[in-house]
Parts: sequence; structure tokens; C-alpha cells
Amino acid sequence: MNAIKIRKINGYSQPGRCGCGVRKPIPFSRLSSVALTCLCMVGLSREVWCSPQHPGPTCDVQSVFRLADAELKRQQHDQAERELDRLLGCKALPSIDRFNLGWFYGRAHTFGKALSEFNSVSEDVPNAKTHQYAIALAQFELGDYKAAVETLTHNKRQDLGQDSTNLLAVSYSKLGLYQNSYTVLTDEIHQHPDDRLAYLNLVTLLCDLGRLPDAVDVADKAVSTFPRNAEVLVVRGAAHTLVGETAKARADFEAAIEVSPLNGSPRFFLAASEYKEGRYADARDEILHAIRAGVKDSDLNYLLAEAAVRLDPSNIASPLTELNRAIAMNPRQVQALSLRGKLRLQQHDLNDAVSDLELAHSIDPASASATYNLARAYFALGKAEEATALSKQLASSGADAVNELSNQKLKSVLGLHSHD
Repeated sequence: MNAIKIRKINGYSQPGRCGCGVRKPIPFSRLSSVALTCLCMVGLSREVWCSPQHPGPTCDVQSVFRLADAELKRQQHDQAERELDRLLGCKALPSIDRFNLGWFYGRAHTFGKALSEFNSVSEDVPNAKTHQYAIALAQFELGDYKAAVETLTHNKRQDLGQDSTNLLAVSYSKLGLYQNSYTVLTDEIHQHPDDRLAYLNLVTLLCDLGRLPDAVDVADKAVSTFPRNAEVLVVRGAAHTLVGETAKARADFEAAIEVSPLNGSPRFFLAASEYKEGRYADARDEILHAIRAGVKDSDLNYLLAEAAVRLDPSNIASPLTELNRAIAMNPRQVQALSLRGKLRLQQHDLNDAVSDLELAHSIDPASASATYNLARAYFALGKAEEATALSKQLASSGADAVNELSNQKLKSVLGLHSHD
């Protein structure tokens, strides 16, 4: 059985059975926002939780949250945490501000502090359902999945709501309790057929259990319920791909493009399928059409470079241009770095080639394409010992980087990961 796992709800990657990832609960960053006129938090039910603003000289909550929010938008988590720490000594903070402080700590990935703040206020702040979800989400992010389950199940009579229900299903899967997860998800879909994430989580769970035809059936039901949702269409296309139904997969990807023309994933899958069939010119044209339509995706530029190499192996300048664009968009794009290193090696630009390939290998040591090309570069430099050590890691004499990336993206679309 392939190493796959339960799909995340929205957000962070996490390990699961067989070294795969799960579709996670909605993270703090998706659930909170700061209003400049009145510091508020947008919660699970889209309520607005606000407190009167009475800034003091050292406990100006609105100012601190505004500064922290700005740092978080720049992905400066450590700086955001330092800003938030200024409020820790403010003993007279209103309960809602204390809860919001915990939520901001969650957004800053400081889950221990988030949990401490949530636990410091009453269970009805801002309301019982949201408070329960916040506690369980922090526990989940800390890897305490058993505690998350206990938090979500201690009151059997309470309706969890969609977000907490999906979090419970994912927590069960993290504990290896797949039947529990299956029951939670199927019951949720029966009771709330509008819960799109429950469908997606169930598709992934069924893949994990090796029940691929059942996964396709659930994906069919999801598309019937959400016929104009691009993510659902792409997921069904990925499921069709897993069972070898390439024509149906292509139809789903084309439908997803019609719904969401700037979505790069279905564009990539269409072009990759043409590339794998040896239709390199068609793959090139598909990508160029996407780029002209305004799609910005480093993987497309990488695949365009691969197609260019196939169409004219003597022309290195053109694919290098596309690879430079891909890497400018995503400096950690492993396959682009690996191909650029390979082409630079062909140009006898050994130092730059090794630089690209060492970076690619450091980002993803499991990448066969990066490992193979780095071994070749080391041989060219006379580093036979290092090259031999890398070659021993490979199961074959080469690596298909396009298949490697395509498989990674397929699993990512399904919420499945080969490694974390």
C-alpha cells in the first residue's frame, strides 16, 4: 500500500501512518483577523469577538495585536511572539483579550503559550464551542492527539460543529484509530452533507486504507454536492489518476481550470500527462497558454524547461531561462535546482552546478533526481568517495524528475505526503 494518510482540513503538514501527512484542522492563521478600528477576532461561526479598548502605557492590547498581526503577515513568527510577550505581565486583561492573545500565539506557532492562555480563561470565552476547539487545536499542534480527542469528546451531548468534528477525525487518524476516524467522517457527511472538508478527509482516509474505488465514489459524491469547487474537482482528478482513469482525470482537471483559471495544479497535471505520453510540444503549448493566462507557478516553468530540453537538447539557453524564473519564484524548488545543476554540468560550469545540486539535495535528501545529478557532479569534480556514497542511495542509475514532482504534487493535492 502506498504511504498515504488523512488529508488536512487546511494548513500545517503533519506525520501520519506510513510517514504521510494529514489534512489538518483550520489553523489559527485562517480564523483570526485584526480590525484597526476595534480589535476583533473572527471566529469559527464568523462572530466578532471584541473588547472595549482602554489602552494603558504598558498594556496597550490593540497596539500590540496590530504590531503582531503585521509581523505575522510577513511570516516573522519570532518577532510576533516577542510583541505578544509584552502582554504577559498585564494581569488585568479582559478575558476576551486573554483568549485573543492565545489565538495570536497560535498564529505565531507558539502553541504552548496559546494553550496556557486558553486555559487561563473561562470555558465560555468567547463561547463554549470555540473555546473547546481552540484548546483541542493547540493540543493537536503540540502533538498531544490523545488530549485533543479527550477535549473534543468529554461532552458527548454537545454538537461539535464542522471544524471540531474534522479535527476529531484527524486526531483519531494520528492515533491510528482509523475506524473511529471513518465513523466520525461518515456520520458528519450524513448529518451535514455541506461539509466539504469531511468529504476530502474521507477520500484521503479511504486511500490510506487502500480502498481506492471507494475513494473515487466519495469524490464523485463530493463533486455532485460541490460541482463548481475547483479543489474538489482536482481531488477527484487525483483519485481518478490513482486508479488509472486518466481520461476522467483529465476531464476533471479541465473542469477545474474552467472554474479557477489561475489555479496552477490542474494546469500542471494536464501538461505533465502530455509530457509523460511523449507529447512534449503539446505540454509546452499547454504551459505557455497557462502562463499567458496569468498563472504563476514555479512548477509550470520547471516543466516547460523539461519540455524544452526534450524538444531541442542542444538549446540549453531556453530551458535555463525558464529554470531561472522558476527558482526566482520558489528558491527551494528541488526539481528546478536539480535540472539547472544538470544543465550547468553539461556546460562544464562545475561550481555553480554543484551549488545548485547540493542545495537541492539538502532541501530534499529523498529526491532521486537531486541525488543522482549531485553524484554525477561529484564524479566530474573528482570526488569519487562522495559520489559513490550518493550512488549507493539510488535504486537505479537514474531518476525521472518529472514523475517525481508529479507524484509529489498528486499526493499534496490529496493531502498525502511521502515524508515530512
